[in-house]
Amino acid sequence: MKIRDKLLLGFGLYILISLIFGSFAYRALRMISAKLVLVETADDITNAVLEVRRHEKNYLLYRDKKNLAEIQKQLVLLKESIENIKAEIIHELTSANYQMMKKTIGEYEKNIGIIAKNIESQDELAQSIRTEGRRIGSALSGADSEVFPALRRYEKNILLYKDQESYEEFKKTVEAADLADSNRVRHYVMLIEKFHELQNEEKSSEERMRSAARNIQEFTQDLAKKERSNIATTIKMSIRLQVMALVLVVILGIIINIKLATSIATPIRTLEKITKKITRGDFSESIEVRGHDELASLAGSFNQMEEKLELAMTSLEATIKKLQEKQAQLVEAEKLASIGKLAAGIAHEINNPLTAVLTFSNLMLEQCPPDDPWYDKLRLMARETERARNIVRQLLNFGREIVIKPEKININQPVSELADSLVAQDAFKGIGLDMKLGDNLPEVNADPAQIGQVVMNMLLNAIHSITPPGRIEVVTRRTEKNVEIVFTDTGAGIPEENVHKIFDPFFTTKDATKGTGLGLAVSYGIIKKHGGEIEVASIVGKGTTFTVRLPIYG
Repeated sequence: MKIRDKLLLGFGLYILISLIFGSFAYRALRMISAKLVLVETADDITNAVLEVRRHEKNYLLYRDKKNLAEIQKQLVLLKESIENIKAEIIHELTSANYQMMKKTIGEYEKNIGIIAKNIESQDELAQSIRTEGRRIGSALSGADSEVFPALRRYEKNILLYKDQESYEEFKKTVEAADLADSNRVRHYVMLIEKFHELQNEEKSSEERMRSAARNIQEFTQDLAKKERSNIATTIKMSIRLQVMALVLVVILGIIINIKLATSIATPIRTLEKITKKITRGDFSESIEVRGHDELASLAGSFNQMEEKLELAMTSLEATIKKLQEKQAQLVEAEKLASIGKLAAGIAHEINNPLTAVLTFSNLMLEQCPPDDPWYDKLRLMARETERARNIVRQLLNFGREIVIKPEKININQPVSELADSLVAQDAFKGIGLDMKLGDNLPEVNADPAQIGQVVMNMLLNAIHSITPPGRIEVVTRRTEKNVEIVFTDTGAGIPEENVHKIFDPFFTTKDATKGTGLGLAVSYGIIKKHGGEIEVASIVGKGTTFTVRLPIYG
């Protein structure tokens, strides 16, 4: 996963959690808002019912039409409030409760109307009772006139106080007296009974009316109380959700940030550590590529860079080594050139006197008889002069610019010819020569005469290192790009401290009579001119191996 995707995932998770808990909080707030409206509605209805009940109390107490009008007015407002309740509030109330409220208000209004008519009938009937009572009281005489005032007192209590006990006493008094026989009295008693019936009907209507009012009031009060409790519960739940959301976001934030920071910082620290190693030249460690993000891509690119840098450093070291070798070769070449020029100058100056000495020595030797005491001295002088002339000739050859005339040849030809010519000489007495010439060797571009001189120098060098008996092995073979001539002898070997000096001019470990130290130097120059190389390996007491390499033609 890429770093951008990790960051998006981390922030997306925060946003998702916030949205989830935010939706719960929003839902809770919506619920609280709806319940608040419901509570307000219930409170409004309760207040309206209380206002109706206040006027109801005054009306029933004072029986004035002003309070009745206020009751009717408040009932109209209450019904309008109930009718205007919104659908979502009705949904919260439930349709059954809403219809119950409307029905109860209707019953209350109906009973208030019945009571109003009943009170109006009672007022009319009370007026009639009072009028009839005054008439009967003025018309009675004797014992009846003494009884009827008691009935009037009961009448007053019945009309004013709706006293049931006074009504019972009134009935007993009427039954005990003979006043009931009078038509007027009977009519009067009937009016009292009818008034009492109206009072009972009023009580029944009042009970029903009060019951309806209590039902609405209790329902709205209980509803408001319940919804207030639900609001408090919802608020507590919302607070818990917000706290949980905050804790969850903090915990997840810490975990995600630690993971994200670790996934980014760890590869960078590893990259820094390996970079420091590379600056010290240590290419042994590479970065482990994990995942598919930008850091993994960077690690892969860094590993490729490290590999290429290591190859470049290796190539640079090889190039520096070659440059050092070339520099050494140039120094050697310059040294050899200087020595060559010096040697050529000296040899040129010495050659003419030596020629004269050698010529006259030979003439004197020819003229001197063998038994002459000077004969041996003259022969020694001629031999040493000859050796001095050979040394001068080698100096001239070393100092002279090597000119090669290359041609396509099989390397076996000059090797076999030189070996055959040398085997017949006295130097090979007690020394065996093994020739292992390779078959089907590719041709090389070389000067046969110069290659022959190299072969002769190598064989003479091997002969001089061997104390008979001994063996020399000459092998020709092909490698991937070269043809090799390998000279192996069983001689004394070369000490390790002298191996790097053997190609220096005039360096030799032989006796003065066996060499001048120019053979290997001349051979080295010839092979270098041909684009080849000479390699030496030697073990003191066991022998030496020289390997001459010449590039294959083409």
